[in-house]
Amino acid sequence: MSWISDNYEKAAIGGAAVIALAFGASVISNKGAVEEAFVRDSVKRNDDVSVPSLPKIKEVEVSLGKVHIHGKPKTKAGREVNLMIGVPLFAKRGELGNPVDLPVSAPVHAPIPNSWWLDNDIDPCYSDSPELDPDEDGFSNKEEFLAKTDPNKFDSHPDLITKLKVVSVKTTRAHLKPSDYGSGKMKFKLQTSSGRDKNKMGPDPIAAGQPIVFVKPLMQKRFKFKALEEKKVQKNGIMQNMKVWVIEDLKPNKKGQEYRFDKRGRRIGGGSLGIVDSTVELSLKALKQGGNMFKIEENISFSLPYDEKSTKKPYLLKKVDLEAKTAEVEYTDQDGKKKSHIMSYAK
Repeated sequence: MSWISDNYEKAAIGGAAVIALAFGASVISNKGAVEEAFVRDSVKRNDDVSVPSLPKIKEVEVSLGKVHIHGKPKTKAGREVNLMIGVPLFAKRGELGNPVDLPVSAPVHAPIPNSWWLDNDIDPCYSDSPELDPDEDGFSNKEEFLAKTDPNKFDSHPDLITKLKVVSVKTTRAHLKPSDYGSGKMKFKLQTSSGRDKNKMGPDPIAAGQPIVFVKPLMQKRFKFKALEEKKVQKNGIMQNMKVWVIEDLKPNKKGQEYRFDKRGRRIGGGSLGIVDSTVELSLKALKQGGNMFKIEENISFSLPYDEKSTKKPYLLKKVDLEAKTAEVEYTDQDGKKKSHIMSYAK
């Protein structure tokens, strides 16, 4: 084995020392130009220490130390503004060079004044801004403006009656046919318009002023035989006497209502409809109630939003007109005035 193999570690250390001495000698020989000794040709030096915006910065520094006195600046439209408050300006499509100054310009969405949008912090920049509903109460910005309610508060909204809609109407029609047993005593038969449901009294006839009690549950104790009247009618050019049976309704929501029938069971003044019970299915398209439907019988009061247990029921389903296909709700508005809201429904 050679001397190098036996003494490699020492030889390596010795070689490192030689290189170090050589490097030191190189540095000494280049004293005063160390930078050039480490500069690569591919790297360019940047001796430019100037800042492009420095002149402006110096102007601002100088300005901050001065006292400024300004007049009252104005927008292009001539409105005086506060320098410390941003001026919101808008532009019409295709007219970017002519900004719209809302407080003094014509209404962007007539009849809503521009000040209404600013006062309520609502963006009027959309074409459908009047139809938008920021508080999600079911009423648009335009509806809230017209009703003078707060468009940003869920509990501040126009009268809910305006969002009430008829879903469907179901009816039951019945006729009463009298049978005269003499001495003013009568018996009655009841039949619905479909002819499928019928009812009749027990064996004993009744006098005027007594309730009509049927055998089956169908309208079993609902009516009272109130009176027997006679009236003059013209038939075939001859005046004749006609008997009319007056029936009083005892049902709570129709208590006191009277119907008049002739001996054939035709209702006088009521056409072929007879006695009609209508139930209306309603829905409220507001206050996130759109998916909830409820049923109200004619001449029954209710609350909105609908709550069967509520003690306050200011709305009354006053009338259902089957021929006109309308349902009328009577209510008292926010000013204390009694009004009617008429809703149409599909046939």
